[in-house]
Amino acid sequence: MHIPFYFCIKRLSLLLTVIFFATTVPAQEMLLPLHENVILQTADQHKTSGNFRQRPTALSLPFFEDFTINSPYPDPAKWADQSAWINNNMAVNPPSRGVATLDALDSRGIPYDSMQPNNTIYADSLSSLPIDLSSYQASDSLYLSFFYQPQGYGFAPKPGDSLMLYLHQSNGVWQKVWSVAGDTLQPFRQVMIPITNAQCFYENFEFRFVNKATIGISNSQWNVDYIRLDANRNMNDTAMHDMAFTQQPTTLLNDFTQMPYTHFATNPASFLKPEFECTFKNNGDNPGLVDYGYVAKTLTGSTLSSGTGNIGGIINGGIVAPVFPMYNISSATDYFTIEHTFYLTDIYPDAPADNDTIRQQQVFGNAFAYDDGTAEKAYFLNLAQNAPGKVAVEYALYRPDTLRGVAIRFARQVPTGAYKDFSLVVYREIAVNGGSDDLIYQQDFNFPEYMDTANQLAVYRFEEPVVLNAGPFYIGIVLPAGGPSDSLMIALDANRSGGTHRYYNVLSQWEPSLLPGALMVRPLVGAPLPVALDTVNITAADWMIYPNPAENSITLTLSQAGSCQVDITDLSGRRIKSEAINGKSKVITTAELSPGIYLIRLTNATGQQSTRKFIRQ
Repeated sequence: MHIPFYFCIKRLSLLLTVIFFATTVPAQEMLLPLHENVILQTADQHKTSGNFRQRPTALSLPFFEDFTINSPYPDPAKWADQSAWINNNMAVNPPSRGVATLDALDSRGIPYDSMQPNNTIYADSLSSLPIDLSSYQASDSLYLSFFYQPQGYGFAPKPGDSLMLYLHQSNGVWQKVWSVAGDTLQPFRQVMIPITNAQCFYENFEFRFVNKATIGISNSQWNVDYIRLDANRNMNDTAMHDMAFTQQPTTLLNDFTQMPYTHFATNPASFLKPEFECTFKNNGDNPGLVDYGYVAKTLTGSTLSSGTGNIGGIINGGIVAPVFPMYNISSATDYFTIEHTFYLTDIYPDAPADNDTIRQQQVFGNAFAYDDGTAEKAYFLNLAQNAPGKVAVEYALYRPDTLRGVAIRFARQVPTGAYKDFSLVVYREIAVNGGSDDLIYQQDFNFPEYMDTANQLAVYRFEEPVVLNAGPFYIGIVLPAGGPSDSLMIALDANRSGGTHRYYNVLSQWEPSLLPGALMVRPLVGAPLPVALDTVNITAADWMIYPNPAENSITLTLSQAGSCQVDITDLSGRRIKSEAINGKSKVITTAELSPGIYLIRLTNATGQQSTRKFIRQ
């Protein structure tokens, strides 16, 4: 991000201070696994069980899988179950884009057991469809090979966890032939398993990966890639004759993953990288010349840039494409997306073709973002006793603009975090180098919302737009002291470097974050936000309650007549009473409530919700 040089010096001095005191202060920033997979939860709404059924005839050799498929589930033409997650964001330096991740979440993206978090169970499985080996025997030298990696960008399996491989024999027994204990992050390793047991050579042979996971302590994540079963192999047959793209291309921008075009247009050259890179691997043993190319287009089909090249004599490499000028591609008010496509010509004639192409989209809209849109971990603050907690993310405006709200993805937790209230704040400056916080806006009594679509962020509209001149600013989330809002979990993109823009405050002092990753917190600027189902708060102008504090009753009034549901709960989320309002106002009796703090949640006819506190005296 392009911030004056003195900000860099300020960060460096703070970092040295935090490192000096790190051994004397308990950890205040914490990371946990995500207790859900919203991608699977969304896909689960659209799939049918009929998509995952066994084929009428068995597969034949060779069997090959690199998980290059446009689905979060294993290919039903090869696999008999669906509990593994197919993705391209959990693995660190995979041999090919797309891996199968086995963890402690089931095919619906929820924990196998949310009641007993310390249990160790057999969790995910990845089972092949039947493979006809009846015409083979041990002398045909069949080998099953695969690559695996513990942890990746997720959480390491514990020593008592494991990844196992089973072979299904003609006598109906699943024989365990390989296993590895849980470990911290390691590079991908290849395993070679000879198929020698006579009971494997029949018409319905199968193999199955299973992971043993400790639920709740970590998601016990394993990544598996490049599975190959074939005859006439040996222990030295480890070269995968395939050129493959690996991880997503870098973004077009230096620091952001998204930003508004009106800000980009103030000085495009300062935001663009001089070049962006897309990595690939030569997984074979031929160091020949590889032809590659790239093309950048708008979603309407207009070509912005293209190029070709070649590279050879290396095993691992990257396509480095010069960033094209963007000064005249759109007017300053357009929202648009650029799609970059990278492709190569594989030097191995029988190699799979799907992993020879990869795409990346660069979005220009109304948000500033450091995250790539997917989360791998959950971030929270471990609050000091009877003290508030604050986390702030640094951004900047490059022209005067209006802050309209913030988009946030909260991570689900058990018990639910839906009743953990927080304040949204905007600082012009925070006291990271002396002085005091320059607070310019605060919106209290917000509550986390958990969206039902894949990696959807909930939008919190500001009740009063915040007009700012160009320069740095901070979006903050403040957790009140001494209440249930401790450990409110925010989704974290673990494979982005946005942690360098994050600060936290739990001991009445701001400190720079020492944890990598970008919080999924995005300020929204520009035109007024449309009222949509993902806009979770109803503004103060829409409704109010009085008196507050109350004694025997409260009156709820709407700015316009309508039909709404009213729920009153205690701070743990236990619903105490529900009523309906039809019209512009409603008197609600509170005489039966014990003195204390309560929450009142209003749900309108379109599904929007807003929650506030009130005090029963």
